Amino acid sequence: MLQKIKLKNFKCFESIDLAYAPLTLLCGLNGMGKSSVLQMLLLLRQSSNSGELDQGRLVLGGEFADLGTGQDILFEDAETDMVEFELHCDDAPTPCRLSFNYSRTADELRTRDDVPAQWRDIPPLGGHLIYVNAERVGPRKLYSHSEVFARSGNLGVRGEYAWNYLHAQQNKTLQPTDPRCLDLPGRRLIEIVDHWIQEVTPGAHLQLETIQDADAILAGFSFDRPGDVRTRRYRATNVGFGLSYTLPVLMALLAPPGSLCLIENPEAHLHPRGQTKLAELAIRASLAGVQVIAETHSDHFIDGVRIAVRDGLIQPDGTAFHYFERDGGKTVVSSPRVDVDGRLSSWPAGFFDQYEENLARLLAPKS
Repeated sequence: MLQKIKLKNFKCFESIDLAYAPLTLLCGLNGMGKSSVLQMLLLLRQSSNSGELDQGRLVLGGEFADLGTGQDILFEDAETDMVEFELHCDDAPTPCRLSFNYSRTADELRTRDDVPAQWRDIPPLGGHLIYVNAERVGPRKLYSHSEVFARSGNLGVRGEYAWNYLHAQQNKTLQPTDPRCLDLPGRRLIEIVDHWIQEVTPGAHLQLETIQDADAILAGFSFDRPGDVRTRRYRATNVGFGLSYTLPVLMALLAPPGSLCLIENPEAHLHPRGQTKLAELAIRASLAGVQVIAETHSDHFIDGVRIAVRDGLIQPDGTAFHYFERDGGKTVVSSPRVDVDGRLSSWPAGFFDQYEENLARLLAPKS
């Protein structure tokens, strides 16, 4: 598991030091650098996958991220042309330090340092990494079907293969002690997914059908009706964005133990109840051995994590909160701690306080 990262001269960061926990939340206004923290890990992974990292080159455009050129990566007011990464992991005796020189002539980042061999098999350079982008595949009439992706556990950066993976692995069973199973009678993946879909959107059920000749999957949803039989299956395109947009997040949070899961805006297109329930699943994923790092703009998602701490589902040190804000041309980070009652040690200005500000304006007498 990643314990800490340090960045220097990377994008909007002059220098930052972030502690990670089994569940880490990155919060703040738009354009503050939250995604950049994820992109740093993704750059290392795609550079490692391509083999370019062994040749001393950081791949800025690839399967996970496309960030432009070296000039786009170097901190604007950097005093040196050196970009530095440092990763601390609990199963590595020493930190992994990687320094990249920015070449102004080639407009790229290169290093003369070799990547330590013991670091190639741990996140983010190795191991099972799942990344779900904020721009995900929404409702479609048909979804891609691929046996290769189904076997590899690849959900696709935009979640385009989530349906494919679920259909192929639907009979895979989770361990009885897995906290994501709750007390459900069935432990098959399809049953666990269906349960969490109902938690996010009560009454909803997922249905999948393979169209072999077209290498495609037909997806739809049916709904329970109180006191009546379940509805027929409706096409995903006739149900709205919320359910389809959330499935890749659910699948990522049901990843095998030992995975590193990076998610942008898990709350997108979900109502408040669904956002809070999704936070509970993220907590349970971290308890199952999946390290989750999520970028979120949702106070409901944040509150779901705080409630889980208050209820004793997870200990306070199992979570980390980081709030990003601008100080001139650079980003600074504050990291409030949560106590056993779910209360934060500090509440930075702008940290999910818009509700109180709006309420004050509504209650104020008209002039």
